[in-house]
Amino acid sequence: MGRVPHTPRENPPGYPAGWEADVVLSDGGLARLRPIRPADADLLVDFYGRVSDESKYLRFFAPYPRLSERDVERFTTVDYVDRVAFILTVADQMIGVGRYERLEDDRAEVAFLVEDAHQGRGVGQLLLEHLAEAARERGITGFVAEVLPENARMAQVFADAGYRLTRQYEDGLLVVEFPILPSDTSVGVMERREHRAEGESIRRMLNPQRVVVVGDGVRAQAIVTAMLSGGFRGEVVAVSTDDVEVSGVPTSPSLATVDGRFDLVVASIPRDDLGAAVIDAAHKGAHAIVVLTGADIGIADSARVVSLARAYGIRALGPDALGLINTSPEVALNASPGPMPRVGGVGLFCQSAAVGVALLAPALRQQIGISSFISTGEYADVSGNDVMQYWEDDDQTRICLLSLDSLGNPRKFTRIIRRLARRKPVVVVSPGRARRASRPDDHGQTYAPDAAVDALFRQSGVIVTDRRDEMFGIAQVAARQPLPAGPRTKLIMNSETLAHQSSHTVAASGLILAGDPVVLGPGQPPERLAELVAEALRDDGCDAVICAVIGVFGSDPQAARWRLDELAATTTKPLLAAFLDFTEFDESEDGPDAGQSLPIFEGPADAIHALAAVSAYAHWRERDQGAVPLLEDIDPAAAHKVVNQALARNPLGGRLSDDDAAALLAAYGIELVRQRRVDALDEALAAGEAYGWNVVLKATDERVRGRPDLASVFRSLDGPDAMRRAWLDLTVLAGELGLETEKGLAAAAPVVQPMVPAGVPLRIATHEDIAFGPIVELGLAGIASDLLGDQAFRVPPLTTVDAAAMVRDLRAAPTLFGQHGAPGVDVARVEELLHRVSQLADELPQLSWLLLTPCIATRNGLSVLGARIEIAPTGDQRDPLARTL
Repeated sequence: MGRVPHTPRENPPGYPAGWEADVVLSDGGLARLRPIRPADADLLVDFYGRVSDESKYLRFFAPYPRLSERDVERFTTVDYVDRVAFILTVADQMIGVGRYERLEDDRAEVAFLVEDAHQGRGVGQLLLEHLAEAARERGITGFVAEVLPENARMAQVFADAGYRLTRQYEDGLLVVEFPILPSDTSVGVMERREHRAEGESIRRMLNPQRVVVVGDGVRAQAIVTAMLSGGFRGEVVAVSTDDVEVSGVPTSPSLATVDGRFDLVVASIPRDDLGAAVIDAAHKGAHAIVVLTGADIGIADSARVVSLARAYGIRALGPDALGLINTSPEVALNASPGPMPRVGGVGLFCQSAAVGVALLAPALRQQIGISSFISTGEYADVSGNDVMQYWEDDDQTRICLLSLDSLGNPRKFTRIIRRLARRKPVVVVSPGRARRASRPDDHGQTYAPDAAVDALFRQSGVIVTDRRDEMFGIAQVAARQPLPAGPRTKLIMNSETLAHQSSHTVAASGLILAGDPVVLGPGQPPERLAELVAEALRDDGCDAVICAVIGVFGSDPQAARWRLDELAATTTKPLLAAFLDFTEFDESEDGPDAGQSLPIFEGPADAIHALAAVSAYAHWRERDQGAVPLLEDIDPAAAHKVVNQALARNPLGGRLSDDDAAALLAAYGIELVRQRRVDALDEALAAGEAYGWNVVLKATDERVRGRPDLASVFRSLDGPDAMRRAWLDLTVLAGELGLETEKGLAAAAPVVQPMVPAGVPLRIATHEDIAFGPIVELGLAGIASDLLGDQAFRVPPLTTVDAAAMVRDLRAAPTLFGQHGAPGVDVARVEELLHRVSQLADELPQLSWLLLTPCIATRNGLSVLGARIEIAPTGDQRDPLARTL
């Protein structure tokens, strides 16, 4: 979730609307956080009236029963620079306020007051996080707080924040002082707070004790029936909006008249009734409202529902949601129009209801055991980020499947999914094809290619698939079987032809055959098949077994299946099976996910691809992740100075001059081979003399620089005569291309450079994707990258493993490693340059595009011959440290 819309006419001059945010409290509830305004005087007075005398005493160190008019004016009128205050509101009531006032030496005094009824919900920590973020923007480096010794709760807020505290007593008060510059500890504290709060928010939604179903009689009855048939352990109340009776549960005329409190509302009602339903649900203590598909609701209506729900402190799924399912036997919640799935370890998330049906229906047909199913609607309050926070700590969920229609906050998404993938397999259907919420602007920021986005997710350990059916195959393996310890795979089949074909599929998928396939003769009994499989599972040279059985006449595939199922229930290695025949199998009463059981596929190729995906994930999780290298010879301040001066000259940004580009790269230890722009022959001759000859003359205009025949590049010019001949040839070429003017070859942008040793030309680039931030790209210069798409992508920061993988991911990598007769290059220097470019892009958000080409890599070094850099005006911070919903 993102920033909250504000009303400009209510905001005083200088009001920082960008500081507004929706936040999740520690118990999973929502609140709206924003800077205070003079118009909040009545809110402040009402809030202060609800605060206990004890809390007032702890705040002001003396009895302070009421605020004077002067107090109210002073507290609500701030300058948003030296005096800043944030308030938290729920349903238009203030529940907490925090403020800082600047002292000398770039420090500020900070104080909080939280309504007693909301203490213990993490309000103080949230206020501190956002105050610290605002203070850092205003140049403040440290906070000071005076606390009464008995105010243990507030002292604990500072202690838990992750900052390095200094404590001392003065005049009976505890004085706490701490720097607010972010550290690994403080950022970790904020991320853990965010994780716990958002996960708890979803947990409350999936574990209601009392549910109210609202809609016309037919739809309400369908939802109620689904809940009752699923065995819901709580209480269900129905509200029929058209007076058609709903049977089987208590009924009420409206939400407002339902007796007592309830936890969840499941609604299928017209858009004009949604606002009142949200407000009534909030007043009844509901945690969430689910707006199911079928209502006449557009994007604008969705935004209003979400905004209203957040303002009243409840979560909203939908509009256009398929609902919620929690198969835990203690809950058995089915708040959806579909049947209740089997209990299992697969967490399933999607957005639109249409995709939800496309996912849930095959999961039901394939008997996939589900832990939780959440369909949020595409423009909902609840996001995949929230759900992943919950899955990370949910013991019932063993594998996480996501199908995404859009990516609203991709940077946060990738941060969370990378952490989740370290604990559980995560499968995403083609994230590169999902719509990204941001739109291109006028400053060169673009969308990354779909292939690049998929590669970025794989970098995070995510299993990326193009097909939903393939997703469920992977889910079977990961949810029902142990992860493989390696890629060695044994094939056991009763068909020579099928074994031969499957061997090729194994090799193509990245797995390794563990010996020759075992082929059973015709008519072998199931017991013999089970013996061979058990023997393979005991073999130390085998990491997984795939068994395929073809049965047509007189065979008993059902018996073979039960034998393999018994082995799958106890194996420590993955066992997969495919049965190719005309028999319908009977499912066991307990279901296939009642413990470890056999993943079954329609053919061995599907089983091989699923195992290969899970094996690659297991390797990623077990491998050394590497570390981001420490680059000592960099000067970020100098780089920022170059960018700031360039933006001062051209506030809209644009391409850096050659001198500025060289200075910017030099600040990160990237040295360009010298070059001199020449527009006339005499200038070219002078440049050759200055460099001592053995130079290159080349045109750098986009229309000629990428020509595969390299007709615009003249090498090894060793004197004036050679330069004159080259200049004449370039003039002829420019004339053919229409680049020659009355002023000579200026339009071709020719340059003279010293010659460098011959090597492999590389192309290293980074561009600012408007959703994902900086993306680093590596490829061979020329056709390999431009036309054949042989490129590797990663997102900063790059670890040593990431940089090494980029080089090796190229299909042309053998050229770099001296294979097929190539001399090879200094790969370590290539990886070092990738690290420098990555860190430059990560630390300079204004860098919209950087291209280094050609970078000539040789066995003894690396030379960067050209650079193009474009900048754009943007903020100095990529992802705010104060975590918002």
